[in-house]
Amino acid sequence: MAPDRHLTLLSEEEVEQIHAATLQVLEEVGLWLPNREVLEILEGAGAEVDFEKHVARYPADMVTAAIGRFPDGFTWYARNPDHTIRIDGSRTHFSMPDSALNVIGPDGKHRPGVPRDGEDICRLCDALPNMAVASTGINPPDMPGGLLEAWHTRTMFCSSSKAVFGVSREVDMVLEMARIVADTCDHLPEGVLPLVAIMNPFSPLYNEADQLAGMLKYARKGVPISISPEVQAGATGPATVAGALVQQTAEFLGHAVLVQCVQPGLGVIYGTVSSVFDMKKMILPYGAPEADILAVGTVQMARRYGIPARNTGGSSDANVLDMQAGAEAMMSTLIAILAGASFVLHGAGELENTMAVSYEKILLDDEIIDMSRRFARGLGVVDAETLAVDVIKQVGCGPPGQFLQQPHTFSHFRSEQFMPRLFVRDMYSNWEKAGRQTAEQRAAAEVERILATHRPEPLPDAAQKEIDAIYHAAEKAALNK
Repeated sequence: MAPDRHLTLLSEEEVEQIHAATLQVLEEVGLWLPNREVLEILEGAGAEVDFEKHVARYPADMVTAAIGRFPDGFTWYARNPDHTIRIDGSRTHFSMPDSALNVIGPDGKHRPGVPRDGEDICRLCDALPNMAVASTGINPPDMPGGLLEAWHTRTMFCSSSKAVFGVSREVDMVLEMARIVADTCDHLPEGVLPLVAIMNPFSPLYNEADQLAGMLKYARKGVPISISPEVQAGATGPATVAGALVQQTAEFLGHAVLVQCVQPGLGVIYGTVSSVFDMKKMILPYGAPEADILAVGTVQMARRYGIPARNTGGSSDANVLDMQAGAEAMMSTLIAILAGASFVLHGAGELENTMAVSYEKILLDDEIIDMSRRFARGLGVVDAETLAVDVIKQVGCGPPGQFLQQPHTFSHFRSEQFMPRLFVRDMYSNWEKAGRQTAEQRAAAEVERILATHRPEPLPDAAQKEIDAIYHAAEKAALNK
């Protein structure tokens, strides 16, 4: 989609107002960063640092200089080169949830997630064309820290050959698994890992020591970093959407400046997991329209800084796969594509306010992405061939004119039309005779077919054994705690 056709909600003047307010927050309030090495790095780059209070304040010229070092995009390498993607705003790439606790399985039952679910969800991701980045979908509730990170990374690398993201804890282990995989890949540039790191700062305006240490390790290894604040407007940030966007942008830029201090020119993504805080239910609704407004604002601010953006799309606060789930998923998915987000995490299958992942919804959201891509493509090329005046003249006006047998129709209908695989298009009588299958039932059947037949490209045996050894060491350490 052409850059001048992106969906926008902020005027150019409002974008500059958000930026100016962000600089003011960084300079006058700063970030609370309880990691001495981080504070020393920032002080050396020109920040005003209070080591006793763990606060760094960023002069505007320091932030502006760092923005000037941001690259406009980067390549996210997968172990299969056919699945390598470019993160630069030219296309919206989707992944699935990464931290749900519950699963709504092919049998429709709601239950806690187990490791086998993560492997199956990752295999679904590997099979679906709209899913570009591997994800396990869940955090098995009983899996302890350390082992959880090892399991996530092992599962993504072993159950999919698509792009993989690095979690924010146990970074040394993640980097070692990525190195093992990199050693099997002839297509990777020297020293480059098949990995992008995911980091979520905390609100208001702070982070934790361990995550900051992990960010330094990723940056020093040249791993691009997606930085996604999660402001809860009215709870951990201002109640106004504009104020939440200012605070979120300050949280992003404060960390992105640190990345540039450590590794100038390293790729960064400006992400968002922000929404309003529901004062009645005391939750953060991801299906709220305000979350979508913040998503568009995030993409616009990212474009202001010349960098790619990440949204959270496809999410729903519905507890079952119903009309609410479809409406919320469609809205955020379409908006992410129209706005020009580069990466959408939680982009398929999510229900229950991020707490559950539905197998059927993964397939239905994949279809929603297809619909949204078709809409975003618009008319496509407008020329003499597509305007079709010659064909209209040939058929003429009035009965019995029709275009079904025209060569022009045969040449174009497949590329012009969205053709659903799961959504129902049929006369009621025909649908009833065919068994009255709903879209959800069709999705369940397709889940079963994929899981029965799809086998991801395996890692070489030696690499698989090395990764298994790291996982089993983490498992042993967890049992001995």
